[in-house]
Amino acid sequence: MDKFKLSSGFTISVKPLSPYYMDFIEDVFRFPEFPKRKIKLTSGEFIDYEYTPPKVPPTDAGEEFDLYLKYKAVETSISKIEILRERARRDFLLSTCVTIEEGGPIDYNSEEWTYKVEAAFPNYTVPKHEGKRKLVFLKAIAITSVEETELIIQRCLHQEVNMQSIIDALQGFRTKMA
Repeated sequence: MDKFKLSSGFTISVKPLSPYYMDFIEDVFRFPEFPKRKIKLTSGEFIDYEYTPPKVPPTDAGEEFDLYLKYKAVETSISKIEILRERARRDFLLSTCVTIEEGGPIDYNSEEWTYKVEAAFPNYTVPKHEGKRKLVFLKAIAITSVEETELIIQRCLHQEVNMQSIIDALQGFRTKMA
C-alpha cells in the first residue's frame, strides 16, 4: 500500500483495485438485450434470430419497423449505461482503494466543508451515508490536482496484459537480438 501527501494537506494510502471490480459494475448497470426476430420453423417451433437493423430505416409500420425502433432504443439505453459505468468505475476506485490516513486543514467529520460543496448546487446536500460522504470529500476537498488524480489511478490499476502487447514485446526483443 502506497502513502502520499497530497497538495491539499491530506495523507492518503492507496491500494490496488480488485481484479474483479467490473463484475460489480456490470451487475448493477446491466446492458439490455437487443431485440430478436421470432422465426417459425417448418416443424412449428419458434426460434429467436438475431436482428440486424437495415442501413436505411423502414418506413412502413409493422414488425420490421417495431424491431428497428426497439433496436434503436436499446442502443440509446446502452449509451446511457456506458456513461453510468464509467462514473461507477471511478467512484468504486476511490471508495475502495483510497483511505485518508492523516487529516489536512479540514476535518472530514465537520460540517465546515459541506456548505462549500452545497453552495454550488441549489438542490444538493452532502450525503450522510459514510461511503457517499467520503466520495464527495475526496473529490471536492482532498484530491485537488490532475497530477495527483492520475497518480492515484495509476497506483490502483493493475497493468493489463493482452496478446498484442506480448507480440509487440517479443518482436521488439527479436530486433534487439539481431
